[in-house]
Amino acid sequence: MEGYRDRYGLAPAAERALRHLFACGTGELGVHDCVCGSCGWAGVAGNSCRDRHCPRCQGGATDAWLARREKEMLAVPHFQVVFTLPAELRPVARRNPALVYELLFQAGLSVLQDLARQKMGARLGITAVLHTWTSELHLHPHVHCLVTAGGLSLDEQRWVPAREGFLFSQKILGSMFRGRFLQGLIEALDGGKLVAPGEPPSAERDLRATLRALSKRHARWVVHVEPPRGRPAEQVARYLARYVKRIAISDPRIVAVDDRTVTFRTKTGPATVDGPEFVRRFLLHLLPKGFRKVRHVGLYAPGRSKDRLARARELAPVPSAVEVAEVEGLVARAKPVGESCPACGEARVQRFFRDAPKRPRASARGPP
Repeated sequence: MEGYRDRYGLAPAAERALRHLFACGTGELGVHDCVCGSCGWAGVAGNSCRDRHCPRCQGGATDAWLARREKEMLAVPHFQVVFTLPAELRPVARRNPALVYELLFQAGLSVLQDLARQKMGARLGITAVLHTWTSELHLHPHVHCLVTAGGLSLDEQRWVPAREGFLFSQKILGSMFRGRFLQGLIEALDGGKLVAPGEPPSAERDLRATLRALSKRHARWVVHVEPPRGRPAEQVARYLARYVKRIAISDPRIVAVDDRTVTFRTKTGPATVDGPEFVRRFLLHLLPKGFRKVRHVGLYAPGRSKDRLARARELAPVPSAVEVAEVEGLVARAKPVGESCPACGEARVQRFFRDAPKRPRASARGPP
């Protein structure tokens, strides 16, 4: 951390997150007893930091989120839709993460909802999750959306199914997403809420030129739509759950660490960087304070929409007995995401928390 501070400086929020990660599981935050209900193994472990950026703390949280989603989701096929920020705007996201990430959600989700009303006359159920990294830990903001393959009609009298393997035109999705996202950026820039990357006084001028280039019809804005392909909703939710509580890198991906470098696995093979560079890449993915990286809208929105969700559950097609059996088998075979017993490796351990042990005071006097 000191090497990173000397090279780049360290913001208070980043320093606080790093200190949480360094203390996690070491006993500095207290300890708790662990007992395995399967094999009887017992031991003592250090308390977790519960920081949402800690890769060690998110296994149980992922399981809890997945259980809630499987209970709430409609038993209908779901599309996956991914809205990706163009590479030219990643420097803007580095300087303005809260604003850019919020715009990603607003633009993408509003496009899906408006097209559903216009093309289908229905309300969709949508769960969206922000993902900001590549396997090399570079910044790559994009939003994953689970979208019901159909929706509740606007008069709430029938279920409107989507066409087989087709939701909306990717060309139309990309065009509308481009227009709404750029409009939001320009309004923020005009209102003084957006910090242009680069050196003044040319930074703002250069950014406006970039926005004009990206507004052209030939500019490529990636919106990926993946059909359900027969996968049950629970399987798609389990895929998305990997992005909900996970941070940029997990412990198993780190191959080696020494006094100067860190080696970690990527999709193209091992990568080795020096310590400060590794910390810099990791800190690119710290979320702004209070930012919600998971959003539920339409039929899945909290609050008053619960009545609509219940109505949609009544009208949506019921899965067949074969499909139900396949889902139950999938859930039964799924390995828990969180921590398992170090002895048998099969069951989740039970934790019994206790007060942190008091450290004995130093004394010059020896024992009697």
